Amino acid sequence: VLIRPKRSTLTSRSEVDISREFAFLHSKRSYHGIPIIAANMDTVGTFEMAQALARHQLSVALHKHYAEDDLVRFFRTHTAEAPTFYSMGITRADYDKFRRVRDQTGEAISYVCVDVANGYTKVFVDFIHQLRLAEPQIALMAGNVVTGEMTEELILDGVDIVKVGIGPGSV
Repeated sequence: VLIRPKRSTLTSRSEVDISREFAFLHSKRSYHGIPIIAANMDTVGTFEMAQALARHQLSVALHKHYAEDDLVRFFRTHTAEAPTFYSMGITRADYDKFRRVRDQTGEAISYVCVDVANGYTKVFVDFIHQLRLAEPQIALMAGNVVTGEMTEELILDGVDIVKVGIGPGSV
């Protein structure tokens, strides 16, 4: 990450406001807050992290290893200043689990992260199409990709937020 300084008329860093307003292209949702999302890694994307960061207008993408009952309990009771993303993979089991949790929590899940190690596969893009068709109102984040070409394709295919970056994973 490169943070590039720029001239400013502010007289103190206490005057800085990094919150922004976003209108998502496909879900038609709007979001006002700080555009930082804690990753959906199993040690980072936790319920506790979501509660702690929400107080500072920061979002979390939950990891996808939580049990259904735990997810239902969380989304039924969690009220946040910032969105919490339900994370899922692209298998049938992932989608079925999402549907069961969603059926029990209603509109509480309005932000979804579809996470794969390699977003350059047809099966991933097909899954995005199916999910967007089934859930037009959710704000959809998906990835991981690293090129402008695939970022553009995902946006054209219904993704509101593109997850950029491919790392070494658990290695």
